[in-house]
Amino acid sequence: MKKLIKPTRIVALMLFMFVILAIYVVELYDLQVIHGERWSNYAENHRLVTTRIEATRGRIMDRNEIVLISNRSVNNIMLDWTALYYGIAGSTNDVLLDLVALTRSMGYTHMDTLPISDPPFTYTPMTGGQAYNLNRFIRQNERGIRNMIREMSVLESEDEGADPATPTPEPEALSIDNVTAVQLMAFMRNHYRISAEYTAEETRIIAGIRYEVGLRFIIGMDEYIFVEDAGVGLISTILERRFPGVRVQESSLRRYNTTVAAHILGRVGPLTAEEVERFPDHPLDAHVGKEGLERDFEHFLHGANGQVRQTLTAAGTPIDAQIIQAPVPGSNVITTLDSGMQTTAEASLRSTVRQINASRGADEDQALGGAVVAIDPRNGEVLAIASIPTFPIDRYSELFDQLAEDSSDPLLNRATGGRYTPGSAFKMVTAMAALYYLDFTEHSTIFCGGHFERYADDGFRPRCMGRHGYISMRDAIAYSCNVYFFQLASWLGIERMANFAEHFGLGTATGIGFGEIAGQRSTWDAFLELNQILGYDTVFNGQIVQVGIGQGVSLFTPIQMANYAAAIANGGVLYQPTLLREVRSYDGREVLYRPEPEILADMRDLPGMRNSFFTAIQEGMMGTVTHGTARGQFAGLPVSVAGKTGTVEIGEGRIPDGVFVAYAPADDPQIAIAVVIEQGGAGSAVIPVARAILEHFFQSDHINQSLVLENIMLR
Repeated sequence: MKKLIKPTRIVALMLFMFVILAIYVVELYDLQVIHGERWSNYAENHRLVTTRIEATRGRIMDRNEIVLISNRSVNNIMLDWTALYYGIAGSTNDVLLDLVALTRSMGYTHMDTLPISDPPFTYTPMTGGQAYNLNRFIRQNERGIRNMIREMSVLESEDEGADPATPTPEPEALSIDNVTAVQLMAFMRNHYRISAEYTAEETRIIAGIRYEVGLRFIIGMDEYIFVEDAGVGLISTILERRFPGVRVQESSLRRYNTTVAAHILGRVGPLTAEEVERFPDHPLDAHVGKEGLERDFEHFLHGANGQVRQTLTAAGTPIDAQIIQAPVPGSNVITTLDSGMQTTAEASLRSTVRQINASRGADEDQALGGAVVAIDPRNGEVLAIASIPTFPIDRYSELFDQLAEDSSDPLLNRATGGRYTPGSAFKMVTAMAALYYLDFTEHSTIFCGGHFERYADDGFRPRCMGRHGYISMRDAIAYSCNVYFFQLASWLGIERMANFAEHFGLGTATGIGFGEIAGQRSTWDAFLELNQILGYDTVFNGQIVQVGIGQGVSLFTPIQMANYAAAIANGGVLYQPTLLREVRSYDGREVLYRPEPEILADMRDLPGMRNSFFTAIQEGMMGTVTHGTARGQFAGLPVSVAGKTGTVEIGEGRIPDGVFVAYAPADDPQIAIAVVIEQGGAGSAVIPVARAILEHFFQSDHINQSLVLENIMLR
């Protein structure tokens, strides 16, 4: 019988295993005996660390792919605490003070987010993120802080002659609400072994740095950026001094390539405690969009960080690096903004306000600020959205306290956060409600003798700006006849006008963001609430008819009024205003997302709605420009314009606000505009802003710069 296993095979297998074992024994002997001391020293003086490679943030561009926000490379000075602590023979705290002194002598400030002032120690105003981090620190060190508080309480009791055997009750949980800054600094002095030889100012400096380092361990943040965006001089000086644990790391900061749209672009800042849930995939020390486009498009712009494993010497010097995971840059966001139009909008707002104020006496109120919004009525794309006064976005943090205290409120985005009475710009709502609800046509006439006489017996006889005789709807809009719309309002009642204001999106947030507020419509309940404060339990006829000319308690934002004008222009479609045109890969080759226009409401679907209703109102707005309250203001433009002025009474003795809404071309609308200037005086006074924007939009050399020119010879 043939054997299944031959002896020669067993011998061969055993020899193979013996050879492998011999190789391992030889290698281990070489590693531990022959070169043991060498590898032991290497292990003691080198270490592996894994650090983050920050992903490049995506760029923000205008509709013509002009870059509005990009990135610039910077060098950060990083502080590796482990290398610093073990790489110093003497006092670590002395080295920290030397490092801070050197940094300050060259005009830089090191990062210090500990919200405690210089002596006498008190808490400084803190952000939500600072409060969150400090409370985490207190909880992490609660036992030591309690012991310190007890010791301080005993000493205070002895000084005051109280019985030390009677302890002061302690709170169940410690936080910034029951731990004073003095108590916390006393704990830090003890915890960080800060000698009594150091002054109180030096103690605060050391504690601030040690606190920053401690947060990295408590919260799981990356390395401590000691100085951000350091210059060559500081870097070379620090490296010459050979501070252990101090190294340079390349990073990037946002670069603003424009001086306009400060309220819209936004900024980037450290992730706060309140934002952690909103960005669960971000590291806790990430920088995220704080306002504006940077915030709203954070999920497109941020990208995915990578990782690198480095071999460092004891002094923290990297000698080898291996990329474990490559970073993925953020996507580029192409906005709907036209940066040229945005520049024109802001410049024309400023110049118009200056001209208005120059025409007034020294004792007269001045025009304060304003806003303008331009929208494409075909899809809701926002072409320009400007608010003045404004501020330099690249100096936001530096100037914040000054801006916050400025009485002109430059931080307010008036385009989305300013509430304004629309005045006569509301009359198209009243007209539409009358056509829809009443047995009334655009050809029906109402007599205007200069005053509205219906409630004259009650002592209410409001006037018109003219004596128009029998006047139709088209001319009533064109000449802004108050009596005509007083009469319509008295027939309609408040709620019917409020219903159509809602259909047009007035008094309802558009969803554009940027601190947008809803405003309010003039409803029966809104008036009743106001009147009850004044001691009345009813709504008066005079209040009802005032709603018809856009007074009352109506308060709308410029973005709402621009969208309202757009809905009139396109025949009844209310689009969701948007600032996002498309999202592309960082290299620009691939379109990742392109939103479809979103319809908020379509008045054409209302039962009984007719196209002729919109035609009548559109013709009335055209008449405003050809022969009405805005006649001659758009002469010379290559297109026809439809518009409506509004002069808004805002209080006795105060100069009215100026409001103007428009669209063009009147026969093929491509742009709709709303302008508001606070105490502008009259609707006609703010028209130059709209004209400047239309001139820019319809200029003959206005081309789409996003088109790629191929096979064209340039001369």
